[in-house]
Amino acid sequence: MRIIQHSITFLMKKLFVFLCFIGFIQLAAGQNFTHEFGKFSGEEFKYTQYPKDPSAEAVVIYDIGNSFFTESGDELSIVFERKMKFKIFSKAGLKWAQIAIPFYEESNKFEEIYDLKGNTYNFENGTVRTSVLNIKTAYDEKINEHWREKKFAMPDVKEGSVFEVSYKIRTPYLFNFRSWEFQRKIPVLYSEYVTHMIPFYEYTYILQGTNKFDDYSTTEDRLNEQHYAGVTYHDMIYKFVMKDIPAFKDEAFITSDDDYLIKLDFQLAVLHYPTGGTLQVMNTWPKMCEDMLDEDSFGKFVNSAKKKAKEIVDPMQLAAKSPKEKARIIDAYMKQNFRWNGHSDKVSTKSVKDFMNTKTGNSGDINLFMAGMLNAAGVEAYPVILSTRDHGKLKLDYPFHHFFNYVIVVAKTDSGLVMMDATEPLCKFSEVPQRCLNDKGLIIQKNKVEWLNLKSTTYTKKEYNYTLQPNAAKDSLSEDCKLVTTGYEAIDYRGEFTNSYKDLKKNLLGDNALESDMLTPANLKEIDKPFEIGFKKKEALDIVENKLIIAPFCNMVITENPLKQVTRTFPIDMIYPKTSKFLSTIIIPKGYKLLSKPEDMSINTNKIRIFYMVDTKDDDVVKVVGIYEFKQDVYQVEDYMNLKSYFNMIVSKFNEKLVLVKM
Repeated sequence: MRIIQHSITFLMKKLFVFLCFIGFIQLAAGQNFTHEFGKFSGEEFKYTQYPKDPSAEAVVIYDIGNSFFTESGDELSIVFERKMKFKIFSKAGLKWAQIAIPFYEESNKFEEIYDLKGNTYNFENGTVRTSVLNIKTAYDEKINEHWREKKFAMPDVKEGSVFEVSYKIRTPYLFNFRSWEFQRKIPVLYSEYVTHMIPFYEYTYILQGTNKFDDYSTTEDRLNEQHYAGVTYHDMIYKFVMKDIPAFKDEAFITSDDDYLIKLDFQLAVLHYPTGGTLQVMNTWPKMCEDMLDEDSFGKFVNSAKKKAKEIVDPMQLAAKSPKEKARIIDAYMKQNFRWNGHSDKVSTKSVKDFMNTKTGNSGDINLFMAGMLNAAGVEAYPVILSTRDHGKLKLDYPFHHFFNYVIVVAKTDSGLVMMDATEPLCKFSEVPQRCLNDKGLIIQKNKVEWLNLKSTTYTKKEYNYTLQPNAAKDSLSEDCKLVTTGYEAIDYRGEFTNSYKDLKKNLLGDNALESDMLTPANLKEIDKPFEIGFKKKEALDIVENKLIIAPFCNMVITENPLKQVTRTFPIDMIYPKTSKFLSTIIIPKGYKLLSKPEDMSINTNKIRIFYMVDTKDDDVVKVVGIYEFKQDVYQVEDYMNLKSYFNMIVSKFNEKLVLVKM
């Protein structure tokens, strides 16, 4: 009887596991989940993890969008509807309850967000408790000159919660047909986007990250007849569906998530007038250059700046100087006399007169004015439009205006092309900010399409010099350090020293730094020279069985491999070539010696260099040298495994500790 009972129990356990497995499969397929806002399924509360990705902190149960045209007065506008539901698995997933809805504005004319609703569902004591979003808690936050976000937090969200959000956006900006991201940094069970197209506006879309949909259909809405401007028509409905989309596992050394997420991007291509005739909106590259040169806020602004800048340039007496020297002087003048307001744009937002009076502006105001000033001085210079790193890479097959969000200047000098950007005073002449180092930029000039490679032209290096000495009591280690930086490392450290001194001090000196401990700078203002920081600190000395344990590089090297994925499908973008060098001199206390000398290492290829050496020639001093150099700004996918292996070597070798023992 016991054997039978045991068998039944065993079978019941197996059946339970099997049913749970089936439940997991149904969860992954989204089969038991309603897609109706305001309703929930009991299945949504039964799962503690997503089976296809057990590490996922949350999951999107559904994300459904719908865009259509509607008549507003005598004009057409676009309405974008969205509803989405999330399941939270862990504490780390609570951040997904912080919602931000982007919306556009221009000339104080805003897109309208309305019908905002939200619910949080928690299963407690056998029942489901609903917490309704109070929309009065939502607030608007400015991102840049044209984009804002409506932000709010879903109420009462905790581990195990399910929450949903629904909203609509009405936009008069017909160029701003909503794109759609199918993929997020958490798995998505079901994603659907439906677009209703009308005969007056023709859009082109780009599908990124995949080459197919799980479901795609095109139908004509014969049931609903539409009327506008005396024209009768039926919507063409396009439906795009994807299911079980894996989380986007972002990693170190990428430009922007937007470059690799699975998504649809729309661009207005052709305008068909109800009265007849068409207007090509989607340009060719030559047409884009021509149009921008004719824009009041771009080409005409440069021409106006050129005329006005003569008042500044003429007294400078630049006529006898070379084009490069003229450009250098104008670069310095712009950085000393005008201030960037922190906003990125490819066009100006002010008149030349207002810009000269206020002496502040966005990247368009500043750099387009500099282009005019250079031309006024007789230097051949052109604006270059680009996409900053956080805005994503350009797709060179598609001349879409909204792919660009920034402008710099290229000047033709006696030593070749020079990139210029007057927004950052800490950048040297011919150095542009890191945000601009993003593949290519389009030079805007007449009758010519020319692309500029946006790569660093400066040498970037970070060098630590340490002198380490255990004190007489052998209970602490005195560290006398100097950090020397060049290139973009120098720009970053100068910026941190000036703007975030406390954070930099904590980074270099640790949490136990005293108020009296100081960082001593050298060449803070002399940006053409290396930037140096000197500092001293004391650390507790590790002692194990009378052995002194010393980290020669003071824990300033990387301690874990930043490349964590098994494989990678996109390039490894280092931004610029870089070298890190560590020189450590360790004073050996009397009566001690080095237990054993670590093995040296030397690897030198056309892509990377790793060097590590311990010098024990002197009995009372040990010198340790470590260098790792990444010789390329971008490594291709096929280099991933080798780079990952090199990082492992660096982490392992450069974190080795020296052991001093009594003689």
